[in-house]
Amino acid sequence: MDGSLVVYDKEKDDAAFLPEENGIGANGESESDEKSKELTKIHIDKSVHSKNQKFNPVSFWKLSNQRINAFAFSPNNRYIAVVSEDGTLRIIDYLKEQ
Repeated sequence: MDGSLVVYDKEKDDAAFLPEENGIGANGESESDEKSKELTKIHIDKSVHSKNQKFNPVSFWKLSNQRINAFAFSPNNRYIAVVSEDGTLRIIDYLKEQ
């Protein structure tokens, strides 16, 4: 409902989630660097490249303030297609987080 996308791995145990200290945006930019990129912003609370990958969630992204209506991984699991309530379709490179 809040525009967040959380990815879990069914092979990993769940743990209490605490966002990483510094939220980062796509391409590793700090939040202040990406204020001008508001429309394409991905706020990353847990990166797929995080050092702490022993437990779920694998990643936690805030994509927008709009509800996410649907999402799907590509057959090779590299990309995620995300549709928001406002009708926006975003294709995100899962490993590059952009």
